[in-house]
Amino acid sequence: MKFLSAISLVISSAALVHSFQHEFTVQRPVPIELFVMSKCPDKVYCESVIAQVLEEVRVPVTLSIDYIGTTDKYDPLRTTCMHGPSECLGNKQELCFKRLNPDIKSWFPFDLCLNRNYDKIGTSDSLFRACVNEQGKNANAVHSCATSQFGARLLSESVQHTKSLGIRKSCTIFINHKLRCVRDGEWKDCEGGYKVSDFVQTIEDSYYQNEV
Repeated sequence: MKFLSAISLVISSAALVHSFQHEFTVQRPVPIELFVMSKCPDKVYCESVIAQVLEEVRVPVTLSIDYIGTTDKYDPLRTTCMHGPSECLGNKQELCFKRLNPDIKSWFPFDLCLNRNYDKIGTSDSLFRACVNEQGKNANAVHSCATSQFGARLLSESVQHTKSLGIRKSCTIFINHKLRCVRDGEWKDCEGGYKVSDFVQTIEDSYYQNEV
C-alpha cells in the first residue's frame, strides 16, 4: 500500500509539474515572411493587408521582408532589380532603415509610408526623407547605409535568401515557414483564403498547433 501510495504521489507530482510547465510555457511568435519588390503594386497591396492583419491578430508574431532581384555571380554585391536601379535603391533604403531601427512599430510604418507613392521610391529624395522624418529618425544615417557597400551587402543577402526558397513573385507570403499566398495581379495559391480574417486564422491556428 505504501508503494502504491508513493507511485500515486510521483504521478500526481509529475502531472502537477507538467501542468505548471504548460501554463507558463512561452510560445514562439509565428513568423510572417514577405518577399517583394519595393516598386511593385502587388507589394503595396500585400503590405496594406498585412498591416491590417497585424492590427487584428491576438497572438505573438514576427514580420520579415526580403526582396526579389538578381545578383551577379561574379560580383555578389552587384544586384539588379526588375523595376531598375531606383527599385534596388528603394530596397536598400527599406533594409537599412530596418537595420538601424529594428522596432517593427518604426520600420514597417516607414515602408508603408513609401508605399503611398511607390512609383517614386528610389527617385524622390523628398519622399524618402519625409517618411524617415515621419518616424523621427535620422535620414542621413539611412541614406549613408543605403548608398554604401554595407547596404549593397544587405540587399545581396536578402535577394539570395529569396532565391534559395525558389520565390519569384512579388508579393509572396509565408506564414510559419510555409507558402500561404501569392499576390500577382490577383490572389493565387491561397489555400485557406486571402481575406484579413483568413490570414489571422492561419496565424492563430499555427500558434496554438505549436503548443507543447
